[in-house]
Amino acid sequence: MSTANNQPEADSTQLTEPVNFVAWIGIIFFVVAAILYEVLHQMLVRLPATRAELDELRTNAPALTRLLLVGAVAVMTNVVAVVLCLAGIVIPRRSKAVAIVGSILSGLMLMAVVSLILASLLISPK
Repeated sequence: MSTANNQPEADSTQLTEPVNFVAWIGIIFFVVAAILYEVLHQMLVRLPATRAELDELRTNAPALTRLLLVGAVAVMTNVVAVVLCLAGIVIPRRSKAVAIVGSILSGLMLMAVVSLILASLLISPK
């Protein structure tokens, strides 16, 4: 008869923390937002350069709608990424590294976009 302790042996799966799916979904939303920002950038690069041509764009509702739609979806996707990554930080007994990196990256990207929007509003001619 064995006199071993009744404690189970340490399994290798118990040594690592479970995957933080919420943070990984936040990272996926971050990547989607980055792709949408690049699409928006490419759309803005194709805009006319002269002031007269830009004034004509005001009457082109489909073009303005596409710009606004891509921009709004990109910002909302970025906000969702920030929220999911921040939620991944507070989930107990989950890996926090991915959540922290995702929060930092998503937050920096959101701050950059918001600062670009505010700067463009400040320097635009009236």
